[in-house]
Amino acid sequence: MVSRDLDGASPRDVYRLLSSVVIPRPIAWILTRNREGGLNLAPFSSFMGIFGPPLLAVSFGRRKDGSLKDTHRNLRETGEAVVHLGEASFLDALHASGEDLPPEASEVELLGLSVVPSDRVAPPRLKGASVALECRLRSEEEVGPRTSLVLLHVLRMHAADEIWRPEWDSCDPGRWEPVARLGSLQGPNYALLGRRLRLESPFPPLRGKGGSKERGSGQD
Repeated sequence: MVSRDLDGASPRDVYRLLSSVVIPRPIAWILTRNREGGLNLAPFSSFMGIFGPPLLAVSFGRRKDGSLKDTHRNLRETGEAVVHLGEASFLDALHASGEDLPPEASEVELLGLSVVPSDRVAPPRLKGASVALECRLRSEEEVGPRTSLVLLHVLRMHAADEIWRPEWDSCDPGRWEPVARLGSLQGPNYALLGRRLRLESPFPPLRGKGGSKERGSGQD
């Protein structure tokens, strides 16, 4: 087994090593507006949901010159965004939108994507996207000299009819193809969900073996 210390490692080494093992990662495809109303669209896979208050956590790195990426700057200036979940039907556009373009360039326009108005925030949402989450900036914390952790408050969710299960009052993961990000060496590399496993709950192998010990709900 190979072992490496990450405490004190360079940002480049940290990214290379952690991104190769913290997989698969969902992709936040974030649409923001700048002060002039121009649209920016970019993917971020350092991303997760927080399921107490409805929050999304996104990590933003800086450019090589130390400046903010366009999405991060727009969030600071306007405080609003729409987060789409990367999916197979948009994969080519999602991948292309990761290119570092001048601030005045709009990936939405360059990629020929269509948008529809949002309900509670100024940035629109992508037409045809299976999932769109209207968000407002809640807080931001500098976690390193070149990295910020941003919390977004989810105000409203949109889900396509095709993936919605009325009897569950939620989405069915078997009805759409979200895309995950894998390690970046010889990549970027992406993955679909592929094989799915459904296990019985609550935990039959442990039933009756733990006395009165409490167990969690399995909903971590």
